[in-house]
Amino acid sequence: MRSGLGLTIAACLTLLLVWTGAARATSFRLEIGHPDGSRLPIYCYLPQQGVRSPLAAVICAVGVGGTQIPQYQVFCQALANRNFFVVLMDPSNYPEWLAPSPQSWDKGTGYCLGGINQAVVAARLLFTDEWYLESIRAVVNYLCASPIVDSQRIALSGFSQPANAALTYACRDPRIKAIVWNYGGSPWITPYDARKLPPVLIFHGTDDEVYDVKYATNLAAELGAAQRDYEVYIYPGQKHQFNMYYDMSKETPADRPVIRHSFEILISFLYRKLYYCLR
Repeated sequence: MRSGLGLTIAACLTLLLVWTGAARATSFRLEIGHPDGSRLPIYCYLPQQGVRSPLAAVICAVGVGGTQIPQYQVFCQALANRNFFVVLMDPSNYPEWLAPSPQSWDKGTGYCLGGINQAVVAARLLFTDEWYLESIRAVVNYLCASPIVDSQRIALSGFSQPANAALTYACRDPRIKAIVWNYGGSPWITPYDARKLPPVLIFHGTDDEVYDVKYATNLAAELGAAQRDYEVYIYPGQKHQFNMYYDMSKETPADRPVIRHSFEILISFLYRKLYYCLR
């Protein structure tokens, strides 16, 4: 009951932000209840052109501290501007104050700190992943309670480790209508049943230094054998995070052809699976 009340309050707050115009900045941060009693911070993004009817929603689940990475934030706003309600979240719910600063996450001490954070979460995942999956469920529940979200049109996009969890979660929750699997792989692939998965879009680079590209081809083979709906895009020469990372000091996403191409593939997939197929 307490959890349901919290979701209702959070959903009403979202609607109030839209009605009052407070969301004209198009993004805001909320904390929603987690089943373990903690608070889960999420970052919400709305279309800059405004909200005219309930939107399809996309959950962007990122690795430890990933919500603080500016490139993810830019990505989520660009996605929202294509007429989606987008939530950026870290399923590990790792303390935000331990995350590297936005300016240091990819170099020096910030990079080292990020590695330590990832190791801590990985160690915990060795024992159980239920707490990780419950974070995703909390966000899905929040979206389903929101009056500006069409609860029949929710996609789950996982980047790196969360891509693995997205497969497991979607097998359990029919509210997920599509998955975007961004360069996941072993270790810490959680169990899933390919026969139960909704449509899956797979992105991976041949030169990924974190997860070998073979995991993408293996997943595609499993989905094909199970006669599931899937699309796979393997980008030659690309490394981890290739579809959202760029040097913000001298580049924009438009300066990277691979980012432009993969983003339009993503939009096409989401429109076909969320807006067109469910009419």
